[in-house]
Amino acid sequence: MSNTDLTQARVMRVEAGNVVTLPPEFVEGIKKEYSLVILVKKDGNVKIYPVEGKEVLYLKLDIEKLSKSFLEELTGVFADAGLEDILFTSGICQTKSQCYYECYFTPQQLTVDRENLRDQLEKISGVQKVVLEPVPTS
Repeated sequence: MSNTDLTQARVMRVEAGNVVTLPPEFVEGIKKEYSLVILVKKDGNVKIYPVEGKEVLYLKLDIEKLSKSFLEELTGVFADAGLEDILFTSGICQTKSQCYYECYFTPQQLTVDRENLRDQLEKISGVQKVVLEPVPTS
């Protein structure tokens, strides 16, 4: 992940006690062994998303020029790939000279392989770079 990423994440093992600083009743409420933990850099918020396993993928699209059809094309690629459950998305974020889209999801739901997904994402109008990588596990 680079300095232009809008979030930072780790998949962490969740246990009662002091390993993750959550009260035991929170851990019991999660009812999952693993969670995706995301730091949203712009506001300093940390978000926790319980997940079935420790495999989560990070997707970042660098968008050179945001087209009117971007969201429609992105939605179509996601639908064709079986990607229905996005754990977190930054949405479309613009900085002074660049536009980005980020999201996190579990790969088990994909009906296509990762390379096929990457190829389809690269064909979206205005996308100049696709980053699709596993989230590190702590």
